[in-house]
Amino acid sequence: MKITLCGSMQFDSEMTKLADELRRQGHEVDKPNVVEGHVYEDNLDANAVLKRGFIDEHFAKIDMSEAILVVNEKKNGIDGYIGGNTLIEIAYAYQQGLNLFLLNPVPEMSYADEIRGMHPTIIDGDIAKIHAYEASLPLVYMSTESALKHAAVSRAMRRAGVPVRVEGKKVDSGVNEQPMTMNETYDGAKNRQENLRALNATADYLVTVESGLCQPLASSGTYGCNAVIIEPAGAAARVGFAIDAEFPPDTLEQIPSVYADFGVWAQEVHGAAEKDPYPYITNGRLTRRDTIESAIYNVAIQLEEKRT
Repeated sequence: MKITLCGSMQFDSEMTKLADELRRQGHEVDKPNVVEGHVYEDNLDANAVLKRGFIDEHFAKIDMSEAILVVNEKKNGIDGYIGGNTLIEIAYAYQQGLNLFLLNPVPEMSYADEIRGMHPTIIDGDIAKIHAYEASLPLVYMSTESALKHAAVSRAMRRAGVPVRVEGKKVDSGVNEQPMTMNETYDGAKNRQENLRALNATADYLVTVESGLCQPLASSGTYGCNAVIIEPAGAAARVGFAIDAEFPPDTLEQIPSVYADFGVWAQEVHGAAEKDPYPYITNGRLTRRDTIESAIYNVAIQLEEKRT
């Protein structure tokens, strides 16, 4: 599980210890920028600019997470202190459907009712409870080992009210590395789902996401697209399609003649760490994971919920 730690910078040493322990348990962890606790001066305008930067930076970490852990120790004479900045981080994560864990009980503060209303899980200082909670979740088994797709499915299902854990095995799509039509993209998804089903994995959901390109209209440009299949155990599969951003015409002729797909193009032309072309065609406003998460969410909201 990807977890972002939240809390007062006075708790930074405790957050560092918790982050190390969570990583030892197999979780991926982010924490607040330690610089935040050391840069403010007696200049309200300058501080506001700095604060906005730190807020945006931490929100971006939450955007990549499946859960937050609020480190709420004693501060200012208040047990389990949660400040205003942490409160808005809890609300931001709540709005995305993420798991909310509190290290200690809700503090007796003026906004205690608002915190309780977001139904956080209090772990009473025992982070092993996070691992136990994750192990209890319904299992999604995917036709890929892509960490990016696993994260997108996990977040999308949580947004839809169905927290899950995700595993997967790469299987063959039977289509080109870069599908060039919606029909080819869907064929790839169907083939992967059939091959996934043949593995006979025990899971609550079998899920496939196939990404491709398509031209929605004869007069239109070429856009990114996703075909999604979510098959609950013992029930009929639900299928969804999504079209997103237009791809630059001057680069299309290089796919697949020069680059196998646009992911490879992003890596070789722009030095991208992941096979993700979207930041380079949307001024950094969209990622491949965003598009996949959105496509999955549109299907997941139609499922019968399997809550734990």
